[in-house]
Amino acid sequence: MLFKVCFLSLLVYFCSATKADPANTYDILYNQAVEAYLNEQWDECVTRMNEAIEDYHFYKDAVVGCRLECIKASFEKPLVSPQLEDMKLWEKMIKKTLCLLKCKKEILKNRAELVDRKVEADFETLKPYDYLQLCYFKTNDNVKAASCAYTFLTMNTNHTVMQENLRFFINELKVDPSYIINLEAKPYVDMYLRGSESYQKKDYDRTTNYMELSLVEYLQAEEECRAHCEGPFDQGWFPDFISSISNHYTFTLRCKRRCAKKLQNLNGEIHDDLLPSHYHYLQFAYFKLGNIEKACAAAASYLLFFPNDETMIDNKNFYMTLGNVNESMFVPRAEALHYHERELGEKALLQFIEDSFQFDEGEILEPTGPDFALFSTDLETVPTDSSIIENEIPGST
Repeated sequence: MLFKVCFLSLLVYFCSATKADPANTYDILYNQAVEAYLNEQWDECVTRMNEAIEDYHFYKDAVVGCRLECIKASFEKPLVSPQLEDMKLWEKMIKKTLCLLKCKKEILKNRAELVDRKVEADFETLKPYDYLQLCYFKTNDNVKAASCAYTFLTMNTNHTVMQENLRFFINELKVDPSYIINLEAKPYVDMYLRGSESYQKKDYDRTTNYMELSLVEYLQAEEECRAHCEGPFDQGWFPDFISSISNHYTFTLRCKRRCAKKLQNLNGEIHDDLLPSHYHYLQFAYFKLGNIEKACAAAASYLLFFPNDETMIDNKNFYMTLGNVNESMFVPRAEALHYHERELGEKALLQFIEDSFQFDEGEILEPTGPDFALFSTDLETVPTDSSIIENEIPGST
């Protein structure tokens, strides 16, 4: 019987996730798929790799969903006096811990959560699609093979072998590019691209609709990415209580600071100003629609991130020349202000750590080990013989 659960209010995370066998986790399925690939069992490779990808998303969405939902549990029915600031913090942490334990037990049952780091690294770098593109090709499913190749390239843009494979699918096997999609694209990607296209067509009503939707989805995607960073951490030493917490928090914070960079990837193209650019599109589109109040708020939001941007300063000065427009209308939107203040705070804290946690030998007495571990996403890729050449084309069936 298929396992299907909706826990608390996490419909978006769990109602679409099904598991026939929770014990058959994505790392096991992935290793089985790789073994099938090496044994040239192409159908088995396709089946097992797709099951591995499905289970990876199920597990990741479940854990992230629990972490986001359990933030609310920290603020319910306080037990300690508001005057006890330190105990209030630990009460929140303890309640959140209990919520996480219950949530994960409900969704994941007795599933083992320890996964080989190499397998985790492969999923983070979309390595499964490297295998899948060849396995699909060997089973004559060229459209899916092309989409897998394209998906892999969005994360590994300089992979020359995969670039050649994608060109081969399009030029030699005549796969229609319009059918090739990024199988790992977040919802905001399509909405942002549609909004940009509408802007070019001067369809400003659609521009505002798509950009507003993209903005909501982008911020949600970043919250999910940040929640994913709150995983276990092997410190490699035995610090005392406060040092242990601070070390783990710093590890997590460094990971969270990388989320924006990850999400700036639009199908392989990096947009350094992706979040602020939403407000640039919106300020002009709202102006064209005659909604000056929203245009001013969007312009002010953009200036939070780029206060010296000449174009936006000129736009603001222009808006000020219009009737009934004054400085009080240039108030950044709430979500932009919250994001910007959090960004400034996190940057300041990390800079303090970089500047202050520098010690000469013998200056501190407790065991040292790695004070604050750096989290790297530069992960080595497992080599596979995935290059497709013309004489490998399977005969027609």
